Amino acid sequence: MDRRAGTGALPLHQRTDPIAGAPMIPDLLPLKPYLRETVWGGRSLGTHYNKALPPGVPIGESWEISAYKGMESIVADGPLAGQNLADLVAIYGADLLGQRVIQRYGTEFPLLIKFLDARDDLSIQVHPDDTYTRTENLGTYGKTEAWYILKSDQGRVACGLKDGVDKHSLKLSIRENRVQDTVQFFDVQEGDVIFVPPGTVHALCQNVMIYEVQQSSDLTFRIYDYNRPGTDGKPRELHIDRALDVIAFDAPAPEPRNSRHEANATLIGAEDTEYFRLERFAPAGIVQHAYPTFAALTVLAGQAQLNKTFTAQTGDTFFIPANRTVTVSPEEQVEYLISSCG
Repeated sequence: MDRRAGTGALPLHQRTDPIAGAPMIPDLLPLKPYLRETVWGGRSLGTHYNKALPPGVPIGESWEISAYKGMESIVADGPLAGQNLADLVAIYGADLLGQRVIQRYGTEFPLLIKFLDARDDLSIQVHPDDTYTRTENLGTYGKTEAWYILKSDQGRVACGLKDGVDKHSLKLSIRENRVQDTVQFFDVQEGDVIFVPPGTVHALCQNVMIYEVQQSSDLTFRIYDYNRPGTDGKPRELHIDRALDVIAFDAPAPEPRNSRHEANATLIGAEDTEYFRLERFAPAGIVQHAYPTFAALTVLAGQAQLNKTFTAQTGDTFFIPANRTVTVSPEEQVEYLISSCG
């Protein structure tokens, strides 16, 4: 993404202030994503969002903003080029993330932002919340997430259980191999937004592409996976007992809400979740954005200059350090999302 327009220290994991001698943080960090092969993925992330996909491999996920161990996004340009996001968090602390984030999370990066390409159906699955995750020693974060539908070719999603489905009836449907009969399915179109709290049974279905913002967790409990093998040729593991432990059986099914009628809109706000915010912008002229915590800007369509320094094109994601101002100057009609920490 090289498109420019213009000593006695504490261990890294304990620091919240910048390490002496480290370069100053630029106002924008263009990132190279981690690309993840999946059995249900396709090739559309290259076609539609300019991702440099390895040949002949089904890529289901592009981790745009990630400090998850072993799957970090990498700075693509500038004085910090080549460094991964997790290392930068350890080096710069509050200067990078914002004091409010450090006070709440320390230097554990709290969010994960992805593109997903569902060429085939994903497993029917559920994610735990923070309390279950920590109680069971499975990690730090559960998984609250939100989806923005990018493309849908007569696609649908599974989200929530049908009315009247309880633990007993779901267990019976699992034994009888008819889990799909218990799940709510919704047709989706571009611009739909779906908030998926922990405990919600859900799945993306074939021919749907999404932008996803979530807590930084890769913890998934699969309930049903169509009896198919994984990329290694072996059956993928199911997690029935854990899934039954965390499903919120009494919660209403989250329904898609369409936002295309709003040029600039808050898609996910404080009334939805404490963990993150999601906004969409399609400005007619120059606009500025500033946040007290870090944020991430991802271009969905079009082209713009950012701070007269970078040309941002479709599929590009930029990390915005805390307390920085970003000026967006459209060069053509542009649409982008900004995710920030709650």
